[in-house]
Amino acid sequence: MHAGGDAVGGRITSSATSVLAALGWVLLGLGSLASMVVAVWVTASMARAATDPDSMLAAIWPWLIAIVLTLGLPFAVAVWRHQGDARRISLTMAWLPMLWNAGGLLLATQVVPDIMAHALRTQGAHVAADRLGDSHSATRVMSALGHKAGDIITGKPAPADLDALNLDDRSHGAGEVDVSKALSIPFAEGDTAILVDVTLHGSDDSISLPYLFDTGASFTTISSGTAAKLGVSVPANAPTLTFNTASGPRESRMVYLPAIEIGRVKIEGMLVSVCDACVNERTEGLLGLNVMREFIVEMDYKNERMLLLPRVQAELANRAKDVEPVVQLKVEGPAEVWLGMVRWVVLIENRGTVPIKNLIPVVEFTDGPRLLGAEVDEIAPGATGRSLVEGKATLEGSGDSRGHYTLGLSRAYW
Repeated sequence: MHAGGDAVGGRITSSATSVLAALGWVLLGLGSLASMVVAVWVTASMARAATDPDSMLAAIWPWLIAIVLTLGLPFAVAVWRHQGDARRISLTMAWLPMLWNAGGLLLATQVVPDIMAHALRTQGAHVAADRLGDSHSATRVMSALGHKAGDIITGKPAPADLDALNLDDRSHGAGEVDVSKALSIPFAEGDTAILVDVTLHGSDDSISLPYLFDTGASFTTISSGTAAKLGVSVPANAPTLTFNTASGPRESRMVYLPAIEIGRVKIEGMLVSVCDACVNERTEGLLGLNVMREFIVEMDYKNERMLLLPRVQAELANRAKDVEPVVQLKVEGPAEVWLGMVRWVVLIENRGTVPIKNLIPVVEFTDGPRLLGAEVDEIAPGATGRSLVEGKATLEGSGDSRGHYTLGLSRAYW
């Protein structure tokens, strides 16, 4: 009985050892598979970042490089080492890819960490984006993982793009004035009203009219009669906006006016409010802040005069403030945040009557960063443009700003 017990115990021990050995090989195989998946992702991202996107090989070249480096080379080593012995080759391939790829990834993090991090941040989402689209949850997760991995590899977050942050030049030429074009305007007799002679330029004609300088008006106004004379279209479905005036808020349709001229200063590409109620026996409309921000205004109440000092105008002035009311912005799909990162496509619908060019949307998070989107070259009237916005949704050390954001325009031109 004792000898039989030893035999049974031996068989049990042998069986347990076999199970553990089999489990070990399975775990090695899974480890090799997992390391190869990660290595393929990283290698393909790096190859894609270094490949010309317009090249005919751009679609397959990164994947070919990744497969050769992560699977092809260790397989070639196993074949060379075991001289065609299929059993030994298969056993070697259970552990060699894990060692090969883990070692390669570790080496890359030490030798080229910045290149590796940049590739993951910029190309980490392409695996899902190419097949599922930029707004799919899987794409957003891959993007977040790429950014997170890049931060871990370099030990610091991605540096801010200073050029991008400086794109918001709505107040271009601040402090710089063209004194040679300064304009002195007297107050109207008997009161403190200020009337300014303004020349409105339309598609058909130009008209000079007296306007009331109104510091409480958000936008300059135009009457429907004047719009008709100038050939300015006022569609029934033109975007409406509630704007402020000195006499209170007004709601009106907003239309594009080719230019406004005051003295020797011509301001092109303006958004104006169609407001017949803003016309009276003395004025044909209100001169609002969207015109006045192009000047430095000095008020001389003692001598009852106003001095307009025109700012030095950029060659092509940013009209983001004027364009914003005629576009509709929204995030495509749910506004998801993964690992503190966003990868959103902002849809920009042009509800105006003229094309809008070189738009850059901005996502502003409450108590968080401002993220600029990719530039959209042009959006025709009635059309919708798409801009990819990618980056951190929270500032370092701040709380979660998930869900608390506003959409706007940082740059746009008529």
